[in-house]
Amino acid sequence: MNDCKARQFALGRLQLMRHFLDNRTSQEGIMQARKALTHLALIFGLLPATTAVARPASEEPSTTEKLRLLAEFTDCVTAQKSRQPAIQAFLRTIPDRPGFGEAGLKAADLTCLNRAAARMHSKIEMRLQPNSFRAALYPSLYRREFGKTGPVAGLKALPPLLLSDEFDGDAAELPGDFIASRLFGDCVAREDSADAHALLLAQPGSAEESAAIDALKPAFTACIKQGQTISLTRAAARATVGEGMLKLSRAAAAR
Repeated sequence: MNDCKARQFALGRLQLMRHFLDNRTSQEGIMQARKALTHLALIFGLLPATTAVARPASEEPSTTEKLRLLAEFTDCVTAQKSRQPAIQAFLRTIPDRPGFGEAGLKAADLTCLNRAAARMHSKIEMRLQPNSFRAALYPSLYRREFGKTGPVAGLKALPPLLLSDEFDGDAAELPGDFIASRLFGDCVAREDSADAHALLLAQPGSAEESAAIDALKPAFTACIKQGQTISLTRAAARATVGEGMLKLSRAAAAR
């Protein structure tokens, strides 16, 4: 474990212990905190894979189950009004730069983590890296802010959004693949906001998600530059389209 991740893990451990000790008797709190600590470490990729608990393949959750658990966890996090400043600070941090993982840890709600782990009866470890947590936050925030009102009109006519306005750090440090993904999601959201909206509201792995992705294929094609190749999983589509839809919708609503 490198020094940066070690510091993040130590901070999370302290926060987790304090959370349970504040709400339970000392012995019970310590036992609960130790149990949830492994889930916290796995979520932020702070423990090597060899520490994962082995299980029969038949007990391994499917990709769809993992994505649904991630959506449930993230929706729980974004529902906490008191956590919004930490969430926004995390989303404005340059990915994969110093402080990114620690900002993600501050944004995560440990109560939501324990709730999800308890519901699964500890049969799953959520192997969520900070980048994955960031990606899941955008669809969740979009659902919370614009899910009931429908897609905001006029996204295509908005002037270009500036990456330098979206981050507190130097946008020149953003990885090239991140910039390509960000531009792609922005383009898809402008091209077909109605079906992008449907995608973000659909449950992962559902028939509604499949229908939305099929409907978005013309927009996907239109937004791929000549000579460019983009490998797009369903999870990646939700993430990049979610970021584009949230940022454009906020800009349009503010006009």
